[in-house]
Amino acid sequence: MDIIKLRELLEAELSSPDLVSLDDEFYREFDSLVKALELGAESSDDVEGRLYNAQLHIARKIIREIIRVRLHKIVDLAIEGKPYELTNEEKGVFRVLSAFVNREGMPREAAPSEAVEEQEELPEEPVGKPSVREAYLIRIDLPKILDENMNEHGPFKAGDLVTLPRSIGKILMERDAADRITIIP
Repeated sequence: MDIIKLRELLEAELSSPDLVSLDDEFYREFDSLVKALELGAESSDDVEGRLYNAQLHIARKIIREIIRVRLHKIVDLAIEGKPYELTNEEKGVFRVLSAFVNREGMPREAAPSEAVEEQEELPEEPVGKPSVREAYLIRIDLPKILDENMNEHGPFKAGDLVTLPRSIGKILMERDAADRITIIP
């Protein structure tokens, strides 16, 4: 994979109403490209290092646009209930969106206090260990948030469907800023 292939894929995605077929290894290949460019930038002299950094910047911008376009198409597929031409990573996104669209596993008329009580029953996470991540539907625009391990999350817009550490999700739910989404495979 290289920047030229990424650009061609972006053009194909933008010109087609359907998802362009991708290999299941696409996102891993992109990660490998990024690592190679980062290593090249770190181990090169000034001019060559800047070229690697420029390529890295371009590659990241292109992949963000590819993901944005593909996510819009995946949302449409989730509404229609038709998984089509998805990578393994995108199938997970499709399941979350389908569950949301079909309102599966979501409390239909639970009072906000009931939702908080349900969340409080979950065990606390030890600080410094990997966080248990859950899906949440964000209700309001939120700036970047730091978790207990000083990792940044966000910023988020109202209506975003995100995965967050349980500790952050609990606080957002208590403040009516998010709803937890249960995903049933």
